[in-house]
Amino acid sequence: MRLKVMTYNVLFGFHERIDKTLVYQEQRAHAVRAVVRAEAPDVVALTEGAYCGYGGRVVRHDFAAMFDLPHVACVGFEGEWTNVLASRFPILHAERLPLGSNSSGIRTSALRATLDCEGREVNIDIVHPSPRVAEAERLEAFAPLLATVRPPYILLGDFNALSDEDDYTAATLRAQMLDHVDEPEAIVAHMLDRKLIAGVRATGLVDTLAPQHRTHTIPTRLARGHATQGARIRIDYIFVSQDVRVVHAEVVQRPPTDEASDHYPVVATLELGAP
Repeated sequence: MRLKVMTYNVLFGFHERIDKTLVYQEQRAHAVRAVVRAEAPDVVALTEGAYCGYGGRVVRHDFAAMFDLPHVACVGFEGEWTNVLASRFPILHAERLPLGSNSSGIRTSALRATLDCEGREVNIDIVHPSPRVAEAERLEAFAPLLATVRPPYILLGDFNALSDEDDYTAATLRAQMLDHVDEPEAIVAHMLDRKLIAGVRATGLVDTLAPQHRTHTIPTRLARGHATQGARIRIDYIFVSQDVRVVHAEVVQRPPTDEASDHYPVVATLELGAP
């Protein structure tokens, strides 16, 4: 059977930080809805999809109605912008897996789920590690997740990491960042360490995006003042186990993606092998 999946960082659950306040931006929610419905995926993995507020409060949309995908799971730690799974197929199981914390103590997690795809179990992990954690520490945090993979398997999300297979230079990244961040040299050095994606591929997982289709997933043309670091980089990925055939994958840069988020979504059409 064929399965179309999407990963999409929707930027603070359609909010923006203005001073110390989170302001809801309804027009972005409408744009994301239009993007997702135009692509018509069977499964959507949202990063920054919902806010797990303190005291158990969860701020999230009715994604089932928004995307016309009836099955939704959301798990996260208090104070965390967390992951959401919306699916055409029933969700048999969903749980939170910790992915460590950064130097400020901000915790991040993965959403692990199993789908019933017309009688076939498909295993999915949605990830969004902190960009402030060193690559070696991120790879260490991923180790328990990668050691317990059960095919057929899909790993997707905002990895906040550059692929060692993509062509970047320190000079180009620094030039793109100059007007956006302080100390671009330190940020570039951190980004070019590139251990995480290499470590993911070393487990045998396959990057669904063919080299000729690889382009940046952030930033879009969404107006955010100095909120972006400026560098045009690919940090959103869909990986699959080797028993899953990739029919097609692309970074979606069609309208209205530039009005929806600071990330472009990635989609992949997959074909599951015989059970």
